[in-house]
Amino acid sequence: MSEAVNLGGTLREVGRKGPSRRLRREGKLPGMIYGHGENVPVSLDVKEVLKLLETRGGSHRIIHSRIEGDKKERAVMIKSLDVHPTLDTLLHIDLLEIDESKPMRLEMELEFNGVPVGVKEKGGELREHRKKLLIECLPKDIPLRLEVDIRGMDVGETWKAKDVVRSEAVTVLTDPETPVISVAMPKQDKKAGAAGQGEEGAAANAAPAKDAKKK
Repeated sequence: MSEAVNLGGTLREVGRKGPSRRLRREGKLPGMIYGHGENVPVSLDVKEVLKLLETRGGSHRIIHSRIEGDKKERAVMIKSLDVHPTLDTLLHIDLLEIDESKPMRLEMELEFNGVPVGVKEKGGELREHRKKLLIECLPKDIPLRLEVDIRGMDVGETWKAKDVVRSEAVTVLTDPETPVISVAMPKQDKKAGAAGQGEEGAAANAAPAKDAKKK
């Protein structure tokens, strides 16, 4: 589960683009906290934000914001990031204030670990049907990542949404019967099976013809 981190900053001016450009030149990242009944414009240290994003599960961590000039410390999470299309630099960050005592919903990416035995030993074909799941849990129980160990999967197996998350603290809201990942039969085996069926059919059709000649 994720641990909360602290992130400092200051209040900033709003309404004009000039101050935001100046903040970026100074190594600051303009942002907005969407709070309970109020929005708070902030300026954060871009290096601290990048450091957070580089940590395991950084984009889903609870952040305790300590904004100079704000009247209270807030528990927030990253809502969205605006990235420059060509320079790949951060332009803006939106933060969402949360209530740590109430469950929240979020969509998380699945991370499949290992090589299935059905692929490694039997030449099966791994198929990923879904990349993300919608989950619900308390903020303190948000997983760093939704990791799924697929080493035990064999040819012909399909794991569904209900099979891949085993934490009692996390509820999967995606349809539990939704296919997530499977190991299909090797293509050559399918062709061999089809060829075998074709030969059997040809033999069955040829037999009556021979009998007819005997008559």
